[in-house]
Amino acid sequence: MAKENVDVLIIGAGPAGTMTAAKLIQAGLTVKIVERSHFPRYVIGESLLPQSMQHLEDAGFMDALVARNYQKKIGANFKQDDFQEFFDFSQNYTDGWTWTWQVPRDDFDNVLAEEVQKMGVPIEFGTSVVDANMDLAESIIKVANEVGDVQEIQAKFVVDSSGYGRVLANLLDLNEPSSAPTRATLFAQFKPVDGMETGTENNKVTILVHEEDVWVWLIPFSDGRVSVGFVGNPEYLESAEGDAKARFLTYLARDQHVLAMLEGMTLCMEPKEIKGYSKGIKQLFGKNFVLTGNASEFIDPVFSAGVMFAIESGARAADLIVAQLNGEEADWQQDYEAHMLKGIAVMRTYIEGWYDGRLRRLFFSDNKPERIKSQITSVLAGYVWDETNPFVNRSEKTLNLLSELHNNPEMA
Repeated sequence: MAKENVDVLIIGAGPAGTMTAAKLIQAGLTVKIVERSHFPRYVIGESLLPQSMQHLEDAGFMDALVARNYQKKIGANFKQDDFQEFFDFSQNYTDGWTWTWQVPRDDFDNVLAEEVQKMGVPIEFGTSVVDANMDLAESIIKVANEVGDVQEIQAKFVVDSSGYGRVLANLLDLNEPSSAPTRATLFAQFKPVDGMETGTENNKVTILVHEEDVWVWLIPFSDGRVSVGFVGNPEYLESAEGDAKARFLTYLARDQHVLAMLEGMTLCMEPKEIKGYSKGIKQLFGKNFVLTGNASEFIDPVFSAGVMFAIESGARAADLIVAQLNGEEADWQQDYEAHMLKGIAVMRTYIEGWYDGRLRRLFFSDNKPERIKSQITSVLAGYVWDETNPFVNRSEKTLNLLSELHNNPEMA
């Protein structure tokens, strides 16, 4: 059996894994990534948040990403019936980036993976973790490729960035049910019909209320395609007859607002579905390992926070790994787990408020002060650790109070 020694083994080559790898290799550590799939590969999570942009720049990814000419995203547009509210990232309460991108994730993730390989990080695609011994001074991870060749990798530290694969969480019995209600998503992509004008608003993500507990995303890309997804109550998303495509087209036909935005476009990707996407976890780190990105915790896609949390967790984890392996103090409880859970808790408040109506009442109020809108905009931009923002440091209390004060009486 082949054996290899590295400072850090990373499981998964998504944004969390490549962010961690870039920072570790730049700090002089030896790093290896194993990835079960082959890139490029399709995943959802195509609308980024401005909070991630500084991390991408610091890690050395920005030049390669700019060269891809992704669709610039300047804000988020929310619609319900005849109500509409646009949150412009240039009006952020928090100092920081005021724009980001909307990206086909197969391309975006592949660019990040190619860049870390150029930095000197090897990636073994088509390789899965089959066993892990985390009880030794240095962990022994057994991996296998698609033809069955098995290899042992000895690492001083292991990072699980395996996304929904949750490799270490499964092997170490760290999974627990999510506190979020079970929801599902049904999604596809559209492309313009040659010679026809489309109804899309390209430089923003649009979120539309479809039913009381079902919403729709529309995410335009720079090549003209648009990602469209229905999200929410799984009973509703399974209520129409037929397979995923038939049900998707049934729900689409019921929504005149979405149809208007897709005018001049045709389906270009078979609809797919994911059920029960919210995941919980008992702990985010342990002896010489850490869980990052969706391998740790995922709540809901409504505010496009998945990649933001993945990149933030990858960057945070890298800094602490460098400190630990250099013999310095690394407070994983305070500087990683507490930090990540604090941001997740803030976002969870507004996700729950979206579904139960409190946040939508505030969004579509016609009398909220610009200061309040600016503070909400910062949360939507991913700045969920800005303790000077009352929508962060007192998220539940602030939402409850203002949703009543600025309730729109015309909304159902």
